[in-house]
Amino acid sequence: MSSAQAGEKQTVRLFLQENLDQQGKQQALDPKLTEILAYFERETGLKFEPVILPWKRAQLETLHGDGIIYGFSRSAERLRLYHFSQPVVVERIWGVTYGSPKPVYKSVEDLRGKVVSTGRGFSHGMEFDRASNVIFTVQEDSSSTVARFKKLMAKRSDLMVWPVRGFEHAKDVEAYVNRTVVQDSNDPELAGRHFDVTDRPLFYDTTHFASTKGRYEDVIAKIDKAIARGNKNGSLAVVLRGYH
Repeated sequence: MSSAQAGEKQTVRLFLQENLDQQGKQQALDPKLTEILAYFERETGLKFEPVILPWKRAQLETLHGDGIIYGFSRSAERLRLYHFSQPVVVERIWGVTYGSPKPVYKSVEDLRGKVVSTGRGFSHGMEFDRASNVIFTVQEDSSSTVARFKKLMAKRSDLMVWPVRGFEHAKDVEAYVNRTVVQDSNDPELAGRHFDVTDRPLFYDTTHFASTKGRYEDVIAKIDKAIARGNKNGSLAVVLRGYH
């Protein structure tokens, strides 16, 4: 972190999750995410230096005090190591399945004995972490979205958990997954395939900015003030609209 000199903004490295295409190449940042980060820069007076990394590496860099992280969810272990901002977004964690008949998963207990696919290095909230490898087995997959869908088709997992921010209803999530993820991938193996989404979210999670404890806590304090102000005047909800 560079010290803010007269007339200069404080620059902070910001670690973000990589998002790989089917060839394993990093995709461009979501324009909506870019808009959200620009909002926080305006509201805090900070200047972010985005660094895109594999998610576990991003967490380690943050833990070592080399910057802050965004899109981070809380777990019991992380709360001991990281200093979290207030929640930026509430995520509904849905289950995605493939094949007939569509299985019925309505609660955590329905997942007992199942293999649940999730992104490598991801947590999906406190309830998810408590149930992981106790009620169900977690299978951590690569950052390639297409590869994860193919593993689901091959029955190497029973379901895939999928966080969605902007949709409240299963039919909208299902349409989004099949349109944006399946059709837009242009992968011939996914052509004509249809994936089902659970009738209700299986978990709820919140995502945050975070730093290692004892570092950048002044930065997180500025972000917290921006979140509180944005929640009060409605500007944060406006910028988050359409953030899926």
